[in-house]
Amino acid sequence: MPKYTEEDLGRAKKLVAVGFTVYKAAKDTGVPYETLRRHIFGINVTGSTGSGRPTVLTRTEEDKLVEILAYLARQAFPLDTSDICDLVQQFLNNLGRETQWKDNRPTRFWLSRFKARHAGVLASRKPEILTITRAKSLTEEVVGAFFSMYNGVLVDLGLEDKPDNIYNLDETGLSTDPRSTRVIVPSKSRDAYLKTASCGKATYSVLFCVNATGNYFPPFVFYKAKREPFDSWMRGGPPGTAYGTTPSGWMEGNIFESWFQTIFVPEITKKHDGQPTVLVYDGHGSHMTYRTAALAKDNNITVVCLPPHTSHAIQPLDVAVFKPVKVAWAQILKRWQRESRLVAVDKSVFPTLISQLWKELDPVHAVAGFRGSGLFPVDAEKVRSRMVGPGSTSRDDIPSPDEALQDAVLSVLSPEQSSETKAALANKTKRRSRVQNKSGEVLTSESSLQRLELEAAKRAEKGKKSPSSQQDRKLSKKREEKGKKRSSSHKIEKPSAKRKVTKLTTRSK
Repeated sequence: MPKYTEEDLGRAKKLVAVGFTVYKAAKDTGVPYETLRRHIFGINVTGSTGSGRPTVLTRTEEDKLVEILAYLARQAFPLDTSDICDLVQQFLNNLGRETQWKDNRPTRFWLSRFKARHAGVLASRKPEILTITRAKSLTEEVVGAFFSMYNGVLVDLGLEDKPDNIYNLDETGLSTDPRSTRVIVPSKSRDAYLKTASCGKATYSVLFCVNATGNYFPPFVFYKAKREPFDSWMRGGPPGTAYGTTPSGWMEGNIFESWFQTIFVPEITKKHDGQPTVLVYDGHGSHMTYRTAALAKDNNITVVCLPPHTSHAIQPLDVAVFKPVKVAWAQILKRWQRESRLVAVDKSVFPTLISQLWKELDPVHAVAGFRGSGLFPVDAEKVRSRMVGPGSTSRDDIPSPDEALQDAVLSVLSPEQSSETKAALANKTKRRSRVQNKSGEVLTSESSLQRLELEAAKRAEKGKKSPSSQQDRKLSKKREEKGKKRSSSHKIEKPSAKRKVTKLTTRSK
């Protein structure tokens, strides 16, 4: 129940009007100081009068704001806390409404209460990078065509109810950077140092392969090296682990063919005894070689390639496996750093850690990945829920009739381009010219421009000295051809190869 009445609030306002301070009037009438201050300074108040703090935006305005935030998230344009403050500030400015906030910019306290009021609708998440290419590639047409083809393959092979025969593979990088979570430090400390054995820039590539029932193949580890691996690089890993090297440290066609022939095909043949098998993976060039395709055909393995740039939504490993893998890997790294007393994770240590990681793999994640990607059971709607909108920021696409809110959204997402941005975009489309410089030479923008102008002047001067007309160039070309014919006619004929052989044969006799 309110601790004050409407009459108390009216009396407090009159006291302030005749010269009382807000604090004195609030104390005399029993009205909370903050409540009276908000009413006195014309801050918007919603709901019934009570002892709680009123919201600056009305309930209707907050509902519109929540709808806008949800819409932008579906368009892959989610806003962070700073963006929300910008949006509300611009909205209030567009309305011409003054608040107790400085420059109408929401405070951290209001933002926390706003999120608490709408906790059932809004949540804080760490965003995943989605390139514009991936966003545009996952369309209704692509999804519909792929699942029509994929479902047809399963029906033709009789695998609609055989998840054990459906596999997915992909490789990922495991970094040695132990920084994965926030740490606790003194509030006055500006830095939060973490002592480690190395800078954590090393990344090891591992190929994962799993079927729809959650059975994992042993890992395939391939190191970055120009020569063959040492034996110490292959000790301590899970039983059956395969190892290899590539100059880049990433998957290449020849090494994938070797793994496919020596590991995957024999295991599939042993497990399924010639029954049809489906293997789903992305269409990267290293996975699609003639030798791999021939081996798959000869062993009753049907390879299904995902549409380009859609693995984030259709590949089971990306959907539900790799994220928990990275979380478990971070804990393994932290434990290693402490148990080893800060010894770097080099190639001789990595197999032991990957063995620990393989013990952490949960079949439930793999099953969830196949289900979430719609590959088993087959369900295209699972992928359609991951499709983002066209990402348009036009006024007509914003789901709110409120022009002030529409203008605020456009000002945050599509601000007016600065002169620097316009210059950078223009520079991106200009024709490029290579600047000649010596090895190790440092150039500035001014000196590079001067050098280009000097080179252009030299070319122009050279063009003046050369034959200007097309007819002169043709005549000079004919003279060159005649000169070549004359020189070739005066050459001394060399003895034939037959004569040479005869002479050598004679001498040998």
